[in-house]
Amino acid sequence: MVEGNVSGSGGNTRRNKLIINALLFAAILAAVIALALLSACGGNAEEIERPSYEPLIVITPAGSVEPTEYVRPTQVMGTWPPTATIEPDPTEDPDATQTPEETAEKTSKPTEKPTEKPTEKPTEKPTEKPTEVPTEEPTEVPTEEPTEKPTDKPAEWDPSIYYQEEDDLPYARYYIEVNVTAQLVRIYSLNGDGEKDKLVKTMICSSGRDGKTPLRTWIVLDNATQDDEIRDTGFLSHYDFEWVKGCAVQYITRMWKAEWDDEGKLKVTTSSYLFHSTPFDSKDKNTLRAADWNLLGQPVSDGCVRLCVRDAHWIYSRVAPYSIVRTVEGETDPETWKALKLPDIPEYVKKDPTDVY
Repeated sequence: MVEGNVSGSGGNTRRNKLIINALLFAAILAAVIALALLSACGGNAEEIERPSYEPLIVITPAGSVEPTEYVRPTQVMGTWPPTATIEPDPTEDPDATQTPEETAEKTSKPTEKPTEKPTEKPTEKPTEKPTEVPTEEPTEVPTEEPTEKPTDKPAEWDPSIYYQEEDDLPYARYYIEVNVTAQLVRIYSLNGDGEKDKLVKTMICSSGRDGKTPLRTWIVLDNATQDDEIRDTGFLSHYDFEWVKGCAVQYITRMWKAEWDDEGKLKVTTSSYLFHSTPFDSKDKNTLRAADWNLLGQPVSDGCVRLCVRDAHWIYSRVAPYSIVRTVEGETDPETWKALKLPDIPEYVKKDPTDVY
């Protein structure tokens, strides 16, 4: 009996030891787990809690505990200056005493750069350009144009620009070519054989409109060279002022229609056309028709060749009898025409501005 009891009590003791050991192991394991949990929660408390409360800053009701702890996101939005809330403890961070100086240096650097650049550029450029451009252009253009035109109207037209010095070409026989296409008269000298040689003078003219100036060969004759077979039929062959078809003209030089017979001899018929000035209302130099004078260079006549008084006088006084004239179709010559075209004269001008005779 004694041995059975001893053995039974020994079995109980072992069983109790095993239970105790299991409980101790479980307690230790629980303690370890608890410590691990505590360490994990304590080390990352700020990182875990901040994201959860940051979105709730705007919607957390007043009186809550968390808003005073999580007001840092409002600093990013610029409501508070960073130095007002971020003040590290000197005891925890020995380098915290240096942050004000660093922040002061950071704040001082940005303030220097912006003040230099904006103050220099805006003050120089805007003040120079606006004052120069507007003040010069508007004041010059309007003041010059209105004062010249209305004040002295006759002074706008200057007769001296039409004057031209006499050339030294002699009174002689010439070869004259009238280009009805270009509205130009070209005068050539003659060589030893009496043929066309060098160009000595060019004039702007107005020939017949709608082809009224015939294209053919003519010869210049005056009253002294006419015989009984060649008579002036209505107009003087060579005269300074005469009526022609309802108007008066100056410095008339007649071109007689010339033909050659089979033996090469020249025959002159009674058909003729004229070189003369532009029309006048009467045999008075102060009755010029300005509108007709301004048409020089355009085919507007009834067949005669119109010239300004200066050019009509040149042919009248320089071209000797038996000079040959040819009216041809020719080619255009806009450059020469433009160079010879005289400026228009006002309607109130009643004398040919080229008349200095």
